Amino acid sequence: MKKQLMFLAVLLMTASSVCAQQKAGTFSITPKIGVTASNFSGDMPAIVNYVLMSQDNTEEPLRWISMSDGPVVEMGTVGFGESKNKFGFTAGVEAQYQFSKIIGLSLGVFYTQQGASYDTKGFSNTSKDGVKVAINDNLKINLNSITMPILANVYIWKGLAVKAGLQPELAVSKKTGGDVTISYQGPSISAVHSDVEGIRSFSLSVPVGVSYEYKNIVADLRYNIGVTDLRKDGDAGWGGNNSKSTSQNRTLSFTVGYKFEL
Repeated sequence: MKKQLMFLAVLLMTASSVCAQQKAGTFSITPKIGVTASNFSGDMPAIVNYVLMSQDNTEEPLRWISMSDGPVVEMGTVGFGESKNKFGFTAGVEAQYQFSKIIGLSLGVFYTQQGASYDTKGFSNTSKDGVKVAINDNLKINLNSITMPILANVYIWKGLAVKAGLQPELAVSKKTGGDVTISYQGPSISAVHSDVEGIRSFSLSVPVGVSYEYKNIVADLRYNIGVTDLRKDGDAGWGGNNSKSTSQNRTLSFTVGYKFEL
């Protein structure tokens, strides 16, 4: 990462001496669509909680990540700490004003799929009281967010630009996804999604990247580095009151768009 940032810094410092073919004083709109590969830095476990109700409750003896008014026989948690990349998509639009042939400022609004995946396919565990938790595919933490990149774009050669800025992110949906089956003495339940309570809805990232424009086609490769902690301090949903644990978004995106000059 340090080498990538140093490379971008060198490009920015030399940009003023390189000719770029951009029209000063122009305004443009660029709809974009693309793919993402996202993960978390730091400590962001995926958790499966279950509650076993008394046998008097014959209609619903088990609940997944839920509570009930009836007496509780057993509560349990299964956690997975090591995450890997989760793939998704992004779509939105960016508006840009070109201050000079070299410098432009853009503001965008995107719907972006973020989060992480966990190696849980085929996992099975039975507690000492006979509660079996089986996971049939990889668990995922799905953050569907509205991202708003604010970028300085520096054109270093014709349509080639390097960029950096700040990106507010608002998670409009936070769910744990996965095919989980919980069984006890015969009865079982299955669950696919559950809301995540331990992740903040608002975060900030620093996007850095490069783009190339050919005629009106724009290809953009961007890496978003989260700078704010996603975890809510002391949230017991993560398996304990560890306020020292932190985690940030990491998202690589590639988009293609069409630039309309206004």
